[in-house]
Amino acid sequence: MAFKKLKARLRRKRLAKNSISVRGNHVSHTLENDWDGWPIPAGGLTEDSLVYSFGIGNDIAWDLEMMERFNLQLHGFDPTPESIKWIRTQDLPKNFQFHDVGLSSEDGHLSVYPPKKPGRFNFTQEKLNYVTADGHKPIKIPVKRLLSIMNELGHEKIDVLKIDIEGSEFEAIPDIFESKCRFDYLLVEIHYHFPQRSFDAGVDLIKRIEQEGFSCFYISERGYEFGFKRN
Repeated sequence: MAFKKLKARLRRKRLAKNSISVRGNHVSHTLENDWDGWPIPAGGLTEDSLVYSFGIGNDIAWDLEMMERFNLQLHGFDPTPESIKWIRTQDLPKNFQFHDVGLSSEDGHLSVYPPKKPGRFNFTQEKLNYVTADGHKPIKIPVKRLLSIMNELGHEKIDVLKIDIEGSEFEAIPDIFESKCRFDYLLVEIHYHFPQRSFDAGVDLIKRIEQEGFSCFYISERGYEFGFKRN
């Protein structure tokens, strides 16, 4: 863990050298920890607020906390087979709605690779180095643009948009901005450490988010999870 923390400190220094740092205080607290947890935005959220959470996997602790704290409506999205099986076993509150579709830059289907280790939930479109065995052949999952999903659900604006989609954020987020989708908070894990991506690509994506009128208010200790608030 000490080596991981050293690498994380160096990673955050690289981010700072590229003028990527926290501005302002918009976090009430972090769930579940500062290493790779997600922030709970401070202020501006009520029972009338709307949250979209993409890539829930088998962890809805943040989602449940948001609903408990604000009594708001939350829509969770994940098209991967393991997550769909898991969510069916959960006793979910009435204000949680699950949708078995993923987020992308176009409507259709996306080929994703299953996780390396059994029991994991992080399917990804990135062809990682371990994908060689028959058991790791890609599967197709349904995906849609954020604009398409919002139109189908009848939503004109989202208060909090949370995205953890294992590399697909590099295509999805530019399309979200080009589509003029409206939202106040963006929480996203940026997978710039994946072999097919790069640190520079991650910086470019963050700069794009900031150019669209958002400020960074949160960076996790390990430097992959980010929180942005509309100015």
